[in-house]
Formats: sequence, structure tokens, C-alpha cells
Amino acid sequence: MEYLDLSPYDYLGFPLPMRTVGWLGSRHGVQGASATPMTGAQLKRLRAASQRLGSITLGWHDCDFCGDFKGNGEYRYYLPDGDIYAAPMMILHYVEEHGYRPPRELRDGLPAAEQPPWDWRAERLHAVLLDQSGDPDFRCQAARWQRS
Repeated sequence: MEYLDLSPYDYLGFPLPMRTVGWLGSRHGVQGASATPMTGAQLKRLRAASQRLGSITLGWHDCDFCGDFKGNGEYRYYLPDGDIYAAPMMILHYVEEHGYRPPRELRDGLPAAEQPPWDWRAERLHAVLLDQSGDPDFRCQAARWQRS
């Protein structure tokens, strides 16, 4: 699966709108490679925000660039401004091994490791979770991303 950075996310159903980052492949190459390198603080925040893997599927994806890394699953990044980004598990591999640089919107927007505030996103996920008439798989996606 390959997307241009900041494209609308449409790979798996999710109750909130998201944009893609880090979905690299041979068609578009390593996006952002000409951008300013990530600072140590930005990389630290990206690592800290990449702790909770979700949307795990049955298949694995090999790195198109080196073939030495396999990924399965996604990270979701909830920024304080309300934006949400979806990235493949391989995002840190791409950053550290292939010079990928996520878009400035994500790099600058990631907060220090902390719980996201309860806002409209949490209200929407909460409503989907409690809607017993809703599709069970869709509700499970909402439940997976609730934070305590």
C-alpha cells in the first residue's frame, strides 16, 4: 500500500477523518527526503507517539527499498490541533534507515508524550462505541483507539 503524504486515509474504515504519512513504496520513492532533517526532539516525539500499534492485519509488508524489514499494523497520531494522521508500522524504519522525513505538519505538531485531551475526537469515538446498532467491526476500531 502506498499513498502520497497528507492524502486522505481510506485503507481501513475509521470513524474519524485522517491523513496519511509514511506510506512509502517504489512508485513515489522516499517522500520528503529533500526536506530539512528531523531534529533529535522531533524524532524522540515520533518514537514516543509510535508505541500503540493498531489495525493489525493478517499479512506483512516488506520494505520496498531494502527488503530487510517487515511491517504489519498502523500508528495513529492525534495532534492537539485536532488533526489525525495514520502511518504504517514501518514509519520509524523509513525515517531511521531510508531518510524519510514526515511532513512538517506532523513533525511540528506532535506533542511531548502525554495523553491527548478529551475533545470532539473522543466524543465521536465514544458515540460510535456506544451505538449498539452500528457495525461491530467499525465499533471495534473505535474501541481500540479509546484512551484511558
